[in-house]
Amino acid sequence: MRLKLILSPQENPTYVPINYQYQLSAAIYKVLAKASPAYADFLHQRGYPAPSGKLLKLFTFSRLWIPNVRRQGTKLTAGRRSSWILQVASPMLDEFVQNFVLGLFESTEIVVAGGRFFIEQVETLPMPEFKETTHFKCLSPIVVSTMRERGGKLMPYYYRPHDPALSEAIRQNLLQKHEAIHQCPPDDERLSFTIPESYKPKSRLITLKEGTPEETQIKAFETYFDLTGSVELMRVAWECGVGEKNSQGFGMVEVVG
Repeated sequence: MRLKLILSPQENPTYVPINYQYQLSAAIYKVLAKASPAYADFLHQRGYPAPSGKLLKLFTFSRLWIPNVRRQGTKLTAGRRSSWILQVASPMLDEFVQNFVLGLFESTEIVVAGGRFFIEQVETLPMPEFKETTHFKCLSPIVVSTMRERGGKLMPYYYRPHDPALSEAIRQNLLQKHEAIHQCPPDDERLSFTIPESYKPKSRLITLKEGTPEETQIKAFETYFDLTGSVELMRVAWECGVGEKNSQGFGMVEVVG
């Protein structure tokens, strides 16, 4: 399920850092904790087991849509007083979605890195119709990586948009998510990820936990793309996100055209 939040800034102007993904993720966990501290702790500390042994959070969120956005130093602000928009999605209806909605009603506001917002409205967005080939665009950057040896150490290697191994890495990631959600593989395991030749993806370098000892730089990209094959895996992509680090603000996508 996907929720659209209409957020009204409490101050004019309201600022958020350019790299706000970590703070926004923390704000979502705080909303969950309003309804169920135990579930928020489970999700933050553990998560849902996948066949690979990884623990998955199984939720994702979009970039903040900031009207007439302006950059001031290391922060972003709106060009005029009006609503900001955030989308949050998860397939876990009885756990994540239920607790998130209850937490929103409990709190009436959300705080992102000191920026305070009234929760003006919460809408449920319908799942789109998926076809054999479905066109998508990013609502937050996609990141896909693997570990490779470099200089005698294992280091993350971030796939580039046209890397020949990217499509299979995305498919395998979605298969893991499907099994974590449903405890079984999909009936149709086919899936290919392609970027239209006419579109040039945009690279993104995003810093998580900026200014702390745990600071990490993530290489990601935004693009229009096509998924061809399993409708079941497309649903997982729409509800959980494409690629990795979805619960940290990566990989939310929407259907276009």
